[in-house]
Amino acid sequence: MTIPNRFWLFLALGFFVFFSGNATFGQSPNATRTVRMKVTAYCLCAKCCGKYAEAFPRKTATGDDATVCDGVAADPKLLPYRTRLRIPGVGVREVDDTGGGMRQSAKKGVTHIDVRMATHDEARRFGVKVLNVEILDSSIKRKE
Repeated sequence: MTIPNRFWLFLALGFFVFFSGNATFGQSPNATRTVRMKVTAYCLCAKCCGKYAEAFPRKTATGDDATVCDGVAADPKLLPYRTRLRIPGVGVREVDDTGGGMRQSAKKGVTHIDVRMATHDEARRFGVKVLNVEILDSSIKRKE
Protein backbone atom coordinates (compact mmCIF):
# COMPACT_ATOMS: atom_id res chain seq x y z
CA MET A 1 0.00 0.00 0.00
CA THR A 2 1.52 3.33 -1.06
CA ILE A 3 0.75 6.69 0.43
CA PRO A 4 -0.52 9.21 -2.13
CA ASN A 5 1.67 12.20 -2.95
CA ARG A 6 -1.13 14.45 -1.72
CA PHE A 7 -0.62 13.14 1.82
CA TRP A 8 3.06 14.17 1.82
CA LEU A 9 2.18 17.56 0.39
CA PHE A 10 -0.39 18.22 3.14
CA LEU A 11 1.99 16.91 5.78
CA ALA A 12 4.76 19.25 4.60
CA LEU A 13 2.34 22.16 4.41
CA GLY A 14 1.12 21.41 7.95
CA PHE A 15 4.68 21.44 9.30
CA PHE A 16 5.36 24.73 7.53
CA VAL A 17 2.27 26.42 9.02
CA PHE A 18 2.91 24.97 12.49
CA PHE A 19 6.54 26.05 12.68
CA SER A 20 6.13 29.43 11.01
CA GLY A 21 4.12 30.88 13.92
CA ASN A 22 2.30 34.08 13.00
CA ALA A 23 3.88 34.39 9.55
CA THR A 24 1.57 34.33 6.59
CA PHE A 25 2.42 32.99 3.15
CA GLY A 26 4.52 35.43 1.18
CA GLN A 27 5.12 37.70 4.18
CA SER A 28 8.11 37.64 6.53
CA PRO A 29 7.40 37.51 10.28
CA ASN A 30 9.06 40.93 10.68
CA ALA A 31 6.95 42.62 8.02
CA THR A 32 5.43 45.95 8.98
CA ARG A 33 1.89 47.04 8.50
CA THR A 34 0.14 50.38 8.72
CA VAL A 35 -2.93 51.07 10.84
CA ARG A 36 -4.97 54.26 10.99
CA MET A 37 -4.96 55.41 14.63
CA LYS A 38 -6.17 58.20 16.83
CA VAL A 39 -2.99 59.79 18.20
CA THR A 40 -2.96 62.12 21.20
CA ALA A 41 -0.20 63.27 23.56
CA TYR A 42 0.27 63.55 27.30
CA CYS A 43 2.85 64.62 29.86
CA LEU A 44 3.32 63.65 33.50
CA CYS A 45 1.40 66.60 34.96
CA ALA A 46 -1.76 66.36 37.08
CA LYS A 47 -3.93 67.58 34.18
CA CYS A 48 -2.80 64.67 32.00
CA CYS A 49 -2.22 61.92 34.57
CA GLY A 50 -4.58 62.80 37.42
CA LYS A 51 -3.76 60.98 40.67
CA TYR A 52 -0.86 59.15 38.98
CA ALA A 53 1.03 62.45 38.55
CA GLU A 54 2.01 62.32 42.23
CA ALA A 55 3.29 58.72 42.12
CA PHE A 56 6.98 58.24 42.82
CA PRO A 57 9.04 56.78 41.40
CA ARG A 58 7.43 57.66 38.11
CA LYS A 59 7.00 54.36 36.29
CA THR A 60 5.01 53.23 33.27
CA ALA A 61 2.82 50.12 33.23
CA THR A 62 5.87 48.10 32.13
CA GLY A 63 8.08 49.51 34.90
CA ASP A 64 10.05 51.85 32.64
CA ASP A 65 11.10 55.32 33.80
CA ALA A 66 8.18 57.55 32.77
CA THR A 67 10.34 60.69 32.76
CA VAL A 68 12.09 59.36 29.65
CA CYS A 69 9.82 60.45 26.84
CA ASP A 70 10.38 57.55 24.45
CA GLY A 71 7.12 55.65 24.86
CA VAL A 72 3.43 55.64 24.14
CA ALA A 73 0.35 54.46 25.98
CA ALA A 74 -2.07 52.09 24.25
CA ASP A 75 -4.56 49.34 25.01
CA PRO A 76 -2.29 46.30 25.46
CA LYS A 77 -5.03 44.04 24.10
CA LEU A 78 -4.63 45.76 20.71
CA LEU A 79 -0.97 46.75 20.84
CA PRO A 80 0.96 44.57 23.29
CA TYR A 81 3.61 46.14 25.50
CA ARG A 82 6.98 46.55 23.76
CA THR A 83 5.41 46.85 20.30
CA ARG A 84 7.42 49.41 18.34
CA LEU A 85 5.58 52.00 16.25
CA ARG A 86 6.71 54.53 13.63
CA ILE A 87 4.52 57.58 14.18
CA PRO A 88 4.57 60.28 11.46
CA GLY A 89 6.07 63.51 12.81
CA VAL A 90 7.18 61.80 16.05
CA GLY A 91 9.46 58.90 15.13
CA VAL A 92 9.82 55.39 16.51
CA ARG A 93 8.29 54.83 19.93
CA GLU A 94 7.55 51.73 22.03
CA VAL A 95 4.28 50.85 23.78
CA ASP A 96 5.16 50.89 27.48
CA ASP A 97 2.06 52.29 29.16
CA THR A 98 -1.72 52.22 29.08
CA GLY A 99 -4.59 54.46 30.06
CA GLY A 100 -8.33 54.56 30.43
CA GLY A 101 -8.77 56.68 27.30
CA MET A 102 -7.03 54.11 25.12
CA ARG A 103 -9.05 51.23 26.61
CA GLN A 104 -12.33 53.15 26.13
CA SER A 105 -11.47 53.92 22.51
CA ALA A 106 -10.69 50.23 21.92
CA LYS A 107 -14.18 49.30 23.15
CA LYS A 108 -15.52 51.55 20.38
CA GLY A 109 -13.30 49.89 17.78
CA VAL A 110 -10.74 52.72 17.63
CA THR A 111 -7.01 52.11 17.97
CA HIS A 112 -5.81 55.03 20.10
CA ILE A 113 -2.26 55.77 21.21
CA ASP A 114 -1.07 58.52 23.55
CA VAL A 115 2.47 59.83 22.97
CA ARG A 116 4.41 60.80 26.11
CA MET A 117 5.86 64.33 25.89
CA ALA A 118 8.24 66.26 28.15
CA THR A 119 5.92 69.21 28.83
CA HIS A 120 2.22 69.96 28.97
CA ASP A 121 2.70 72.70 26.37
CA GLU A 122 4.17 70.15 23.92
CA ALA A 123 1.30 67.75 24.55
CA ARG A 124 -1.33 70.48 24.00
CA ARG A 125 0.35 71.67 20.79
CA PHE A 126 0.39 68.10 19.47
CA GLY A 127 -3.40 67.95 19.80
CA VAL A 128 -5.53 65.10 18.47
CA LYS A 129 -4.60 63.56 15.13
CA VAL A 130 -5.63 60.63 13.00
CA LEU A 131 -2.48 59.15 11.47
CA ASN A 132 -1.32 56.10 9.55
CA VAL A 133 1.01 54.51 12.10
CA GLU A 134 3.45 51.82 11.03
CA ILE A 135 3.68 48.80 13.33
CA LEU A 136 7.26 47.56 13.28
CA ASP A 137 6.72 44.39 15.31
CA SER A 138 4.89 41.21 14.39
CA SER A 139 3.48 40.91 17.91
CA ILE A 140 0.31 42.89 17.14
CA LYS A 141 -2.90 41.05 17.85
CA ARG A 142 -4.94 40.99 14.68
CA LYS A 143 -8.69 41.14 14.45
CA GLU A 144 -9.84 38.14 12.47
